[in-house]
Amino acid sequence: MKRLSLLAAFLLAACATPAAPPAPAAEIAAPAIAPADLNGTWDVTMFWSPTEPPSSTVMVLNVAEDGKLTGSFYESEFLEAEYSMRGDTLAFGSVTTDGTAPYSHSGRLVNGKIEGQTLSQGRDFLMIWVATRREEAAPAAG
Repeated sequence: MKRLSLLAAFLLAACATPAAPPAPAAEIAAPAIAPADLNGTWDVTMFWSPTEPPSSTVMVLNVAEDGKLTGSFYESEFLEAEYSMRGDTLAFGSVTTDGTAPYSHSGRLVNGKIEGQTLSQGRDFLMIWVATRREEAAPAAG
């Protein structure tokens, strides 16, 4: 009986002890990237053939409002372009033309580079490419 009394006293004390306050909800961390990270001039290395050395070109990206994007790829202005951000994933798609056929481009920002691909409609090729941001020239000291 004495053991039951001690056990009962212990259980009552444990139940009567206020619980620690709940831990504050973890704050949602801001994404590590933002749409503006696409802005700028990018040097593009294009892997168009598995048997030939890569070639290069330039891409210019400018984020606009409402998910729109302006710019150019391979010296062709975007006919249409949009970007999308989901969590830490920032991707875009665009369409250009060389006057003969449309080209559909898409890319995803990964570790400061854009990994992408271009589909040439009607020409039966899909080109893989990687773009690195061009360093902006420092203003000349005056």
